[in-house]
Amino acid sequence: MRLITKFGIPALTVMTAMAFGVTSASATNTKLCGEHTGLTCTFTRSFINQLNVGVVKLLSTITVLCLHVKALATALALGSPQELHTTEFSFEGCGTGSLHNNCTITVEEMPLSNLLKTGLDEGVLIATNGRMRLQCPNLGLDCVYDLEGIEFAVAAGHLTASKTPTSELGGKFFCPDESLLDGLLEMTLITYVLG
Repeated sequence: MRLITKFGIPALTVMTAMAFGVTSASATNTKLCGEHTGLTCTFTRSFINQLNVGVVKLLSTITVLCLHVKALATALALGSPQELHTTEFSFEGCGTGSLHNNCTITVEEMPLSNLLKTGLDEGVLIATNGRMRLQCPNLGLDCVYDLEGIEFAVAAGHLTASKTPTSELGGKFFCPDESLLDGLLEMTLITYVLG
């Protein structure tokens, strides 16, 4: 049950498909598409740019809310899954109070991610590496989190993290071993997940 909790249902679907012999060689390549006719992509997108909608939350014993999140990722070679390299990832307006100004989150290692198509204009994006640092000096927090395994559901131009776990790599004072990332990012350009 811990495996399902950590990786979620989309990852379980991928593992089930692999168990029944569906391999990347026999699966259709996943691709980001800017325009399409039916199931045929007429314009392949080489990057995605996302901004948050609402508030992004890092949930643990102390919850940190960030008002503005921006991410830019470049699509690498087609595959199943398709690799994406994050080239920009920033958090602003982060804090534990209503002013959202007592914490900072910096990305120390930009993540690589795998995007796998799971349905018509649906997919799952899973980070394969990456690292971010949370600092809240007034609370004595200085925590480093591993982004590997962070999972976003991708559908209808949105990326959704729904309480996806992050592991703490080492920090000072009250850093919890595990926190949860919760938030919604919207793609600024129309982008579909096709295969």
